[in-house]
Amino acid sequence: MLSNAAFNALLKTLEEPPQNVKFIFATTEIKKIPATIISRCQKFDLQRVDLKTLSNHLKKICQNENISFENGSISHICKASEGSVRDALSLLDQAASLCSDDIKEQIVLNMLGLNGYEKNIELFELCLSNQCSKALKVYDEILQNGAQPLQIISNLLEISHLASKMNVIKSDTNMSEYIQKKISEISANGLPKLVRLWQILIKSIEELKYAPNEQQAGSMAIIKLCYGSSLPDPSQFLEKISEQTNAQSENKQTKVSETPNFQKKIIKDNITYYKEEKSKNGQTKISDGLHSKDKLSKEITINNEKKLENFKNPKSFEDILDLLLKNRESLLHAQLINNVHLISFEERSIKLRLKFKSDKEILQNLSFTLEKITKTKWNVTYSEEEGEKTIVEKQNIKLNEQKEQIKTNPYFAEVFKHFPQAEITSIEDKKSN
Repeated sequence: MLSNAAFNALLKTLEEPPQNVKFIFATTEIKKIPATIISRCQKFDLQRVDLKTLSNHLKKICQNENISFENGSISHICKASEGSVRDALSLLDQAASLCSDDIKEQIVLNMLGLNGYEKNIELFELCLSNQCSKALKVYDEILQNGAQPLQIISNLLEISHLASKMNVIKSDTNMSEYIQKKISEISANGLPKLVRLWQILIKSIEELKYAPNEQQAGSMAIIKLCYGSSLPDPSQFLEKISEQTNAQSENKQTKVSETPNFQKKIIKDNITYYKEEKSKNGQTKISDGLHSKDKLSKEITINNEKKLENFKNPKSFEDILDLLLKNRESLLHAQLINNVHLISFEERSIKLRLKFKSDKEILQNLSFTLEKITKTKWNVTYSEEEGEKTIVEKQNIKLNEQKEQIKTNPYFAEVFKHFPQAEITSIEDKKSN
């Protein structure tokens, strides 16, 4: 409990202690000790004693002191001490005095305020099954038996912890058979639900500490537990979305695969026709078969040449942007869509206006890049005319129109009714190819 000023006064003595003096500091709040003191000391962290070791220690003391006891009573004392030997000995002394050296489990439960632990388990089970009215009645019964709201919520928190832990460890030898069976049944609800209830209880304990009426705050905690247990698991939503996405993708693949299969069938038929007629009718029919196959490949070549011609001779400003992307001119593409207003577009001649403070080298780079790709000269000029909006501005206007249209949808309108601060950040087109 020393203040910073007291520690500073002690610092000089610690740096040059007398030969016959040793200082020993004990604290449970090491963070409050100044770093100047800790750096001049040897620090030893004393850990909590585990329940088994502490239980054996208390039983040995009872045997030496001729104190009879029930195993359950010692277990409750060890849990209440939370690993502190000093607290465990104090509770053991109180229990021995209260029971006249014959420690009974029921009396220890009353002494620790844990009487009716089974009722707490029943309350937790009712909350899990969303039986709110019955849960509130059991909560009131526990209060009538003398338990405090904070203790009830703490017990529910412990039950949630034990059930979650049992999902991993599967058993706990420190519990009685009845309690272990009940906790095992609760653990069958799964970790996601138990963790969600744990978070509700943790927050409820903080609310109870500052609530003007603890009983009302405890009732609200029970109500939140009931309705929190009925909420769907987020993983179920993800599974449903994944199933819908897979079903949609399968439908798309079925539609898209129809044309390729048809084309494959034509080619396969041509090859089969060629082989059969070769063995039956000789050279005449062979040439017909080859002609149909060559014709198909020739049509594909012509189509590719047309696409290549359109690719090298853009007919609009949008074609130029596509041309730049296909030739990996991403930087120039980004500069054009953000900083350029189109005034006029003609074949091999473009007139543009740049945004304020934009670099005019963009126009030179565009002319040079188009000439390199299309093998023809392009005249790119600058003008002060107003022109069209930039591509990005057009996209934003279109996006805002789509957002407003989506907001008129009754389903989305219901969402915005409950979440007025929600915003539509992006819109994705899921049309099939």
